Amino acid sequence: MSYAALEKEIETLPLAALSEVADFVRLIKLKFPEEDGVSTRKSMYGVWKNEPFFMSSDFDEPLEDFAEYM
Repeated sequence: MSYAALEKEIETLPLAALSEVADFVRLIKLKFPEEDGVSTRKSMYGVWKNEPFFMSSDFDEPLEDFAEYM
């Protein structure tokens, strides 16, 4: 199917269906990665490096719920 024929089909859809078409197009793009080898996804490494976090002092202690298994 050519792009022009596909555009004509999309034009006949009700406006409510266009969001479903857009979601489907995004899904197809995930299924078939870029053919030129260049990915548009950004790396997630280091995304939390400047965020403060808290770890409980008893983090490594066994849970009371599992006492019967220990």
